[in-house]
Amino acid sequence: MQWHLTTIMTIFLFAHCALFAQVREQANFRRTSDELVATFLETVDDYSLQVTSSTLQRTRLSGGEVEYASRHFYPWEVVGAAQYSEGQPLGQKLLLTEAGAGYCRSFKQWTPFVRIMGGLARTSSLDLMYLYTAPKWGPASTMSAGFDVKLTPRWGIRGVQVHNEYLPYGSRGSVYWSIGSGISYHFRP
Repeated sequence: MQWHLTTIMTIFLFAHCALFAQVREQANFRRTSDELVATFLETVDDYSLQVTSSTLQRTRLSGGEVEYASRHFYPWEVVGAAQYSEGQPLGQKLLLTEAGAGYCRSFKQWTPFVRIMGGLARTSSLDLMYLYTAPKWGPASTMSAGFDVKLTPRWGIRGVQVHNEYLPYGSRGSVYWSIGSGISYHFRP
């Protein structure tokens, strides 16, 4: 009986050593809270239009953006956003939906970030602004940077956010610059 017990214990110990020899140390990602942000944006395009009074005017759009940033792999983040803006002089409307990746780093309550996103844009206007007779869809890309300030464990503000948006409209494409700020909500990690 003692021989069987010794054999079973020896097999158990060898199996235990063999199993734990295969285990690697776990990779440590510092997971931080996901973030939902609502931002008010002011947008200006890269060209000027000649209006009836013979003066040049830039198209200025006002609108908002809703963004969700998943920070499961902090400091890297996966971002999805939807933006709607409208403005004058030709009643232009811009709808933009995008997704992409970003990098952020927290310093106490401050979190600066940079992002690269791609998606689809839809524009429409009066007076055939881009020489299209109907609203037009097309691919878009955006680079953005800014910073967030955490006020409480759940709430914060988006201090500033700057977008450089490339849209496929016009003869050579259009570049839109947006600047905005807003409010953020942090989910529990």
